Amino acid sequence: MNKLNSIVSAIVVAPLLLLSSCQNGTGDKTTGSKDSASVAAKPDSALMQKKSEIEFKFATAEANLPAPFEVVRDITGYQAEYKPDLLNPNSNADNYVSTFKKEVNMGIYGIDLAYVNFYGKNQELLSYFVTIQKLAKDLSFDKVFDDYTDRFKNNSGNKDSIVRIIDNVFQSSDAYLKKNDKFQSASHIMAGALIEINYLSLNLLKDTKRTPDNSKFFDKVYQENLYIYHLMKLLEEYKDADSKALLAELKNYSKEYDSKIKAAADLTPENIGKVAGLITSLRNNLTKK
Repeated sequence: MNKLNSIVSAIVVAPLLLLSSCQNGTGDKTTGSKDSASVAAKPDSALMQKKSEIEFKFATAEANLPAPFEVVRDITGYQAEYKPDLLNPNSNADNYVSTFKKEVNMGIYGIDLAYVNFYGKNQELLSYFVTIQKLAKDLSFDKVFDDYTDRFKNNSGNKDSIVRIIDNVFQSSDAYLKKNDKFQSASHIMAGALIEINYLSLNLLKDTKRTPDNSKFFDKVYQENLYIYHLMKLLEEYKDADSKALLAELKNYSKEYDSKIKAAADLTPENIGKVAGLITSLRNNLTKK
């Protein structure tokens, strides 16, 4: 299972646990009550229907979401020019106070780390790893990263080894998130990663001339709108203010995107410039204080 899908798997369980806890927290709390035991044993049809809907929604998302490192590999594979100014500076991490900002930017920095890795920028690679490690510490799962620090530093010059190490890091993170029921954190990290993928792809694409050799890249970038759709479906399951605000922004972005780009052929320089500006604005709202 790839790293993103493994995190999605963790998130699949979240609403079900929340629904179960809500059910267990209502009704007669008197212990030893025959009536209470009878009610508790009887399945709630509305709850079961909701559970079924959630299972279907998340199963669909799991089947359609990409592996971030594969998308970044596609970007570099089509010889798009390296543009460090598009990345979220490591120094910004010190400005993030809220848990939401730390989580979403951990996802953003994860994609930036993949980006600098595939371009062979070893010093930047180490800096981004340290930044992600810091955010993980703030979010109380830095032990996952500590276990891989030496391996990461010793293999920083080997792109394929780094990909495998980061894959192991994310799998270990997934295990931690599941064990500690940090499902909302996982969804925010995922949101940052998917938004950064779309942001980088569109901003690099607007400076890339379409040719027979890179036409598949244009097609893949168009498919990223489907990833955003499934991300919105995931966020609908969360009722905290940050998730709701991000969902509202994504809905506005998706509506504008759909009005301009209905097929891969619509990825003209003019349209790319417009939607790249929209995703940049949304993404910058996440990376600022």
